[in-house]
Amino acid sequence: MKKIILFILIAFVIISCEDIIFPELVTNDPIIVVDAWINDKNEKQTIFLSTTQDYLDSSSVELITGANIIVEDDNGNTFEFIEETDGNYVWYPNSQDTIIGIVGTNYNLKIEYENKIIEASSTMNRTSTIDSINFVEGEFPDVGSYYAEFWSQENIGFGDAYWIKAWKNGELLASSKEIIACIDAGATSMGMEVDGGPFIPPIRRSITQFEKDDNDDFLSPFKFGDSLYVEIHSITLEAFYFLYMAKIQINRRGGFSELFSVSLANLPTNIVIANNTNIPILGFFCVSSVSGKTNILDEDELDRIEKAKRKW
Repeated sequence: MKKIILFILIAFVIISCEDIIFPELVTNDPIIVVDAWINDKNEKQTIFLSTTQDYLDSSSVELITGANIIVEDDNGNTFEFIEETDGNYVWYPNSQDTIIGIVGTNYNLKIEYENKIIEASSTMNRTSTIDSINFVEGEFPDVGSYYAEFWSQENIGFGDAYWIKAWKNGELLASSKEIIACIDAGATSMGMEVDGGPFIPPIRRSITQFEKDDNDDFLSPFKFGDSLYVEIHSITLEAFYFLYMAKIQINRRGGFSELFSVSLANLPTNIVIANNTNIPILGFFCVSSVSGKTNILDEDELDRIEKAKRKW
């Protein structure tokens, strides 16, 4: 009897493994995506417009052309973004006096496209000034390796939010794991309070990216001659939550753990289609104040490191 039951179970497994399912996936209409992260740096500002594509669609992203875009502030200043290439709308400052950026000012985005009025607003909050960027000698992956950290005294008062970006030798550390966002001096999720003082070590050292060689061995993050440029962008709490959710949805481990993961869903947005709120839209609008600083792992920096070691 046991042999018969075992045979039936084996046969059932074999048969079930041969079934191939081809589910019919729903095809949705494209949704407008607005990528509008601008700041007070005296350089070209860009707003990017595109549309979504189906999950299994490997074709290139559909870019939106022919839109009219302006940003207005509460002081009556208007900044017109002109289409430079497909999907890319830019504004150039013509003097130091015309940069987009007065802390505490509210900015309103208005996009006209195919009889749609797309609107959003954002307040430019204060940022935290970077005092210094230091290279530190460590023992991982080998003795004599170097990592980096920035030092900044965070503003006193709860509710400041920041997006920290870093460039190594001029290249942005842009993978999803380098979305470094925090509230106040280092809280990485809502509900925590880490206010004032220096940014906590996991935040100030997160600008260091570990890479591997062809043998899958870790390399020293920085070597002699490397440069590192770091910026702290002020963002709104809504923008922090957008980045927080984006990081969660991008960095998925896969496998069995996906059963307990947050379901994939459209990210929250502060953008609306004002004349037809029933039409969905994606993306985010944020205006940031920026503090930046750079350092190079050169002879002067090595001398500083040696003096610091002797001091301790």
